[in-house]
Amino acid sequence: MSTFQSQMAGGYQSQGNPSMRQGAADPMVGNAQAGAEQAMEFQLWVSQQATSLAKMKVFATMAKNVNDQQ
Repeated sequence: MSTFQSQMAGGYQSQGNPSMRQGAADPMVGNAQAGAEQAMEFQLWVSQQATSLAKMKVFATMAKNVNDQQ
């Protein structure tokens, strides 16, 4: 006679992670993956914008210094 815990563990092990199963047709999984992909793209875009802004600030400071020397 198996215990309740062993039955539950066996049930969970057989199901596995739905996103890792081959051919998982769950639309929520697909939507979550697409959302994560868009979030990564947005973070990359924000990072690129921050880098461009930092470069422009350095250039503006350098240009101001050159103008002040003249």
